[in-house]
Amino acid sequence: MTTDGAGVPGHEDAVRARIAAARLWAAHQAPYLASAVFALNPVILEPALDEVTGRPVADPDFRAFPADTRWNLHVEPGTALATPIEQIGWWMLHQVGHLVRGHAARSPVRPEPGRQVSHAAGAVRGEQAHRWNQAADAEINDDLEAEDLRDPEGVVSPAALGLPANRTAEEYVPMLDVLADAMGRGGGALSDAIDCGSAVDGQARAYEDSGSGDGLGELDRDLLERSVAADIQDRISARGEVPSGWRRWAEERTRPSVNWRARLGALIRRGVSTVAGQVDFSYRRPSRRAGAYDGIVPPSMVRVVPDTVVVIDTSGSVADDVLSRLLAEVTGIIDGVAGPNRRLRALCCDVRPHPVQVVRRASDIELIGGGGTDMRAGVEAATALRPRPDLVIVLTDGETPWPEHRPSAHVVICLIGDGGHAPGWASVARVPADVPQRPRARGGS
Repeated sequence: MTTDGAGVPGHEDAVRARIAAARLWAAHQAPYLASAVFALNPVILEPALDEVTGRPVADPDFRAFPADTRWNLHVEPGTALATPIEQIGWWMLHQVGHLVRGHAARSPVRPEPGRQVSHAAGAVRGEQAHRWNQAADAEINDDLEAEDLRDPEGVVSPAALGLPANRTAEEYVPMLDVLADAMGRGGGALSDAIDCGSAVDGQARAYEDSGSGDGLGELDRDLLERSVAADIQDRISARGEVPSGWRRWAEERTRPSVNWRARLGALIRRGVSTVAGQVDFSYRRPSRRAGAYDGIVPPSMVRVVPDTVVVIDTSGSVADDVLSRLLAEVTGIIDGVAGPNRRLRALCCDVRPHPVQVVRRASDIELIGGGGTDMRAGVEAATALRPRPDLVIVLTDGETPWPEHRPSAHVVICLIGDGGHAPGWASVARVPADVPQRPRARGGS
């Protein structure tokens, strides 16, 4: 049972009735999200009661009907009873947007093990978490506006702020930083501090342990996302209207998966062979036709040995064990193309590049760094090395700015996870965030 104010007769039934009505309203407004809306599991919290009337009092910290990553919708009774049905339904669609689009997994805010965040909004969560919440809100609110659904007061609206529509949360973060700075100098504020729960940033809230909200498991969430994507595609096929943000998400979700190892191997082999295919003259090895030139020793043709540098994002947003396994994959591919036991230069980078390490095995690389991310510094440092590299391989989650212009070396970017982005001038392989260990061949040691 939930701690749902059972000591206040009639209030639980009234709250549940309003949640049910809001759910129907939300499903009617966006039918392609109906399965997700009905998958939300309401968890009714303990109400704060007025000392005189004994009635539940609305708590503004729960005005967004916050959700967690298990699809539990945390309902504060006083807030539910004081909020119009249509607005509760709007927040349900809003929370579905956070959950389906994986904002918690994409969040740059790293939760501290064992630490729970207070339910109070604002400074308690930290400025970075608050800004990410606003940016994620902007990503999904323009789709709600496209359905002619009016935003509750105080939420971030790209249209109202004069920002471009149909951008991702990662793109909105720097835009909102600039706006907030400009408004702060003028004595204003960007928007109210609204907390959408751990569904937006992955940080557990204290109230999430207050009820029996088991919610959805990983497999259930995956099947639900597939169902939502199929519903969107069906509506598009029937020439129904679907906001562009949801249309783009469904296309990406239903896109056939590619064997990332094969893709990564092909890109690295192509980069290495492009350089290795180049030949030049060298006097290090005399031509076998020297006798035909009356004592003149002509140069022979030699194949250029590709020089590779690996740039590793060590900002902390990617686990070290994932980086280590991916490094083993990359060096294995390079050894297969350019020969075993080759010396490899590796460069760790967070907001700045760290000293270059020259190794023979991936296990010899020491992962150094932590903090912010700026792969511009890493790529620029790699291409400035002497001897100049022919191939640069970057391992990153893509949550970083990139050089505006194509570097002199061929660049292959391993994008780890589902978020992030890469520049158009690079070759890109998308790699899962939980790179599995390669199974050992039978009979191996």
